[in-house]
Amino acid sequence: MDAAPVEIGRFTFTQAEITRFALNFDPQPVHVDAEAARHAPFGGLVASGWHVVCVWMGFFVRTQGTGGSAPAVPSDHPRIVSPVGVGFGLRALRWTAPVHAGDRLVFLTEVLEARVSGSRPGWAIVRRRNSARREDGAEVMAFELSHLAPEGEPAARIRG
Repeated sequence: MDAAPVEIGRFTFTQAEITRFALNFDPQPVHVDAEAARHAPFGGLVASGWHVVCVWMGFFVRTQGTGGSAPAVPSDHPRIVSPVGVGFGLRALRWTAPVHAGDRLVFLTEVLEARVSGSRPGWAIVRRRNSARREDGAEVMAFELSHLAPEGEPAARIRG
């Protein structure tokens, strides 16, 4: 498929955000203790990779299928289940560079493949590459996602 990455959002990771997320979901010293993190391989406090993935997911959900002007649909329509669909899982998740407090990331998605589901009417099967980059272009996170998406919704047809 001839596609280009599409920007879905930008987010600046602050020390407060990094610590808040990590205290709740990934309480390793490198994410919650600035003093301990100074002596770690990254030389300071860094965001959890899971935090970066969660920020991507938040942007993805908010930017897909939320046009607000869509006509009413039956209660069993795929769009009612989820505007972005139902995930099958992700592959090749990589965190390639640390994210420090103050880093502003650009979040991207790119459809690699999309086809109408043969077994689920109203759904498309989508495979996409997703990533986050610093504003200087350095990639810090990437993964592939496969999911069902409501046929005709942006999640199934973004081409860039």
